[in-house]
Amino acid sequence: MTTRRMILILVALTLVLAATASAAVAAPQASYTCVAYHTVKFGDTLNSISRLYGVSVQALMAANNIYNPNLIFAGQTLCIPGSASVPPPPPCGTYYTVQWGDTLSSIAARYHTTVQAIMRANNIVNPNFIYAGMILYIPCGTQPPPPPASFPQWKGEYFNNQDLLGAPSVTRNDAAIAFNWGLGWPNPKISADHFSVRWTRSANLSEGTYRFSVNVDDGARLWVDNILVLDQWHTASGQTYVVDVPLGAGSHFVRMEYYEDTGNAYAFLNYVKVGSGTQPIATPIPGVPPTPPSTGTSGGAWTCTFYRNQELDDPAGSVIAPVLNFNWGDASPYPGVPKDLWSMRCTSTQYFSASGLYQFNAQMDDGVRVFVDGNAVISSWTNHAGSTEVGTANLNAGPHTVTVEYFEFGHDALVAVWWNKK
Repeated sequence: MTTRRMILILVALTLVLAATASAAVAAPQASYTCVAYHTVKFGDTLNSISRLYGVSVQALMAANNIYNPNLIFAGQTLCIPGSASVPPPPPCGTYYTVQWGDTLSSIAARYHTTVQAIMRANNIVNPNFIYAGMILYIPCGTQPPPPPASFPQWKGEYFNNQDLLGAPSVTRNDAAIAFNWGLGWPNPKISADHFSVRWTRSANLSEGTYRFSVNVDDGARLWVDNILVLDQWHTASGQTYVVDVPLGAGSHFVRMEYYEDTGNAYAFLNYVKVGSGTQPIATPIPGVPPTPPSTGTSGGAWTCTFYRNQELDDPAGSVIAPVLNFNWGDASPYPGVPKDLWSMRCTSTQYFSASGLYQFNAQMDDGVRVFVDGNAVISSWTNHAGSTEVGTANLNAGPHTVTVEYFEFGHDALVAVWWNKK
């Protein structure tokens, strides 16, 4: 009797559980047929994936329960639906594109909401996992922030440490990344040593390969469209780094980070489309180690014109160089110029912050002349196999025009010019 009763109880429990499961299965749910699966790779967007498979972004979002189209990650597996319903748009609120230096806390403060509200609205588990370019949905009941400061060229953020930590001490618009601070500082609020800078801007470029040239003392990193293309984050005295980056037509985000350790400080960035017919960037070859322009000096880059003979009268073209420090070896310095029997003239306006006697130094193979405001300081217009010449000039504080003329006779070719206050 007891056994029969236990069997009846077990049968009854089984029927109850089956009815519950049936009710759960019968609950209304959206149904999607996955005709394929796609594993997200770095650089993928829902827009690019939708074009690849010929489905709409909305269908991908619905099939994969995605509320924010920007919240996909490398390694994620997506269902590619045969058909799907379109999810409704969010009822209210706004969208915000994350900028460099943003945190969820700072964004929440700007919109008068909470970190938790933004995390819930965007399915964010880790509040530290946001990145520049990410689009966040700011939930209802928030206030828009005041309009941001205008940075028509480069947004420069200056930090009083070498690691870009904390909030910048100075934020300003920089017309170009072309600075030679010498032993000084970029701003009275920034120390002369152990500082760092982050520059960012968007540039509208035509399709092609672009040559980026970075000349720094000390370390630098360069990103294009959030991809690290150059990493020289170490202490170095006056180095030039060059990298070629293929880019499509449209807007591209460029970011350069720089740090100064001790001693001289300068930072230059130039980029040009390769083969575009515009002035190419001169690329000094490592090997000549003279001291760069330093004590009490700063100024613009050099415009260097190359000539097809030694007499400076048959120009082939010009380049822009951040510092005058070239070592061509036995190669041609410019298209259309022979590797021997050619010449070059470089001109720059340099700013001397203090009056006094300056020593100018020229290292060359073969001949060189150096003029300051048209007055000869060094004149060694003969063949030399890797020698150094020195001259002096008394200068008043302020801008001065420096001109360097050089000729190559044969074999190796190099020239470097620098100066220091006596």
